[in-house]
Amino acid sequence: MLEQELEAKTARMNTGSRFSKPVFVVGVFRSGTSLLYALLNQHPQMALMYECDAWDFPEALSKMRFKRDWLERQEFFNKALSRHRLTFGGSLRGLENIHAPEDLYRTFSDGKGPALFGEKSPYYCTRLRQLVRRHPGCCFVLIWRDPVEIYRSMLRAASQEPFFQRRGILSRLIYYQEQMIQQAGELERAGIRLCHVTYDGLTKDTENICRSICQFLGIEFDAKMLDLANADLSAVYPGPQHDHLRHGRIERQRFAETGEIIEPPVLNRLQRFGARWRRLQSQWLGSQASAATGPEPSAGELFCCRMKGSFFCAGDGLKRALFEFLPLPWLRTYRQTKKWFLSRDAELSAGRPSLLAQFLANKITVLLSYAILAGVAVLDFVSGPDLTLAPFYMIPPAVLALIVGRRWGSITAAAAVITWSVLQGVGNAQFMGYGVILWNSTMRFVVFQVIVLLLDRVRVESAFASKADA
Repeated sequence: MLEQELEAKTARMNTGSRFSKPVFVVGVFRSGTSLLYALLNQHPQMALMYECDAWDFPEALSKMRFKRDWLERQEFFNKALSRHRLTFGGSLRGLENIHAPEDLYRTFSDGKGPALFGEKSPYYCTRLRQLVRRHPGCCFVLIWRDPVEIYRSMLRAASQEPFFQRRGILSRLIYYQEQMIQQAGELERAGIRLCHVTYDGLTKDTENICRSICQFLGIEFDAKMLDLANADLSAVYPGPQHDHLRHGRIERQRFAETGEIIEPPVLNRLQRFGARWRRLQSQWLGSQASAATGPEPSAGELFCCRMKGSFFCAGDGLKRALFEFLPLPWLRTYRQTKKWFLSRDAELSAGRPSLLAQFLANKITVLLSYAILAGVAVLDFVSGPDLTLAPFYMIPPAVLALIVGRRWGSITAAAAVITWSVLQGVGNAQFMGYGVILWNSTMRFVVFQVIVLLLDRVRVESAFASKADA
């Protein structure tokens, strides 16, 4: 279907100038896409944008999106405009004629005159078909890296970057690589222009790889592409995961013998999928890598990983859609509140003690709080359901959140809610119904948890204020 759909469109587009067709640099997270982007953008005829992720959006909603204030929301979502120096001070002045991502690419490339424009983004691993439909005649530079190395690089980045600490990061890696191989194979069969690069080749034989990419793109090789020290990295996110780029040396990432250790079950899974991916690359993409090697995942494991990956990626798509369609004041409030709650977490997480250590250090407070909870429960049982003791149930979790921390506060909040609900349901379960008791319990826990989070924040701010005064 895709081959027939694109054949006529591609033929029409191929008659135009090569500078009218976007170029997309795509690879899984931590596969070397940022290094490749930095080298390509050194060429005077290349003007790629860095992870605008303009097309990482549910395709069915795209038409609605471009009828709205999508450019303002794009800046709010990931600062794509200011990172590329297209806006200053939050104003969109001068960008009034940008109505779609291709207009944005062209505007960015204007500074280099006639230049190949486009974007680099790992998110496009699952969007290759969508990009071809949107931009017939476009071409792709795809970068591949050993999945074990990719995951080790993710583990290293996760030590300082919350993005890689998200739940399901392994499932995303597997799903993105599966989609990239399958969609690339489909595009190969449809005659779409693809250039394949390996991370090994890029770091070991940089000049020949850059020459081959230039030949693929129809431009002359320029020696500036080998000068990473002078690369413009202003659009690259400032996190520590990109420090190796800023050192200005083209070199392979090194992993310490004792660092970035992958658990054996995860390592075995990556090796099984690596064997599958090498075989598929050999069959579908003409890869010269050996396809022979080791067991592949079973049908059950493959199905399970696909479902998990689809679930997490669907959640990412929903979040992206919400950022596009919810009122901006809501989104700003959400982001500010999240930042306020989590701003100290990175500083505290490294030295955060375990629950047992917290108990041993604060056992008098913990035991006294649970004694108060037991006393409130006895009083509630004696007084009967007609007399409410709600504020008293809040005292133990509030005390623990304010003195010990939110984990003990949350645990005690759950214990208080369960105790309260059990006492309320004694003798009344048939009258009230278990559904009503469950609903009431959930609502009470939500209220208690909000108070716990706020008091924990007070505790954290007080601790940092005391350190500053000292």
